[in-house]
Amino acid sequence: MALAAFALSVLGTFVPPAALGGVVCGHLARRQIRHKQESGDSWALAGLILGYLLILLSLAGLLLFGGFVVTMFGVMAFL
Repeated sequence: MALAAFALSVLGTFVPPAALGGVVCGHLARRQIRHKQESGDSWALAGLILGYLLILLSLAGLLLFGGFVVTMFGVMAFL
């Protein structure tokens, strides 16, 4: 599960919705690792960090793009 979290987060660099799957798998993996006292916590944590970072970057990109579109339509309205 921890390796799946990391793999999905890495895939999220190319397919942004996959980062959400990485975050979900990362949380599930860390809970399972704590409960069963298994190894792999570092993979799960890396998947969580990368997944959250990619989600934040995707949202920032959407906000910037939305601001650009709104600004362009505002400028075009005055022409």
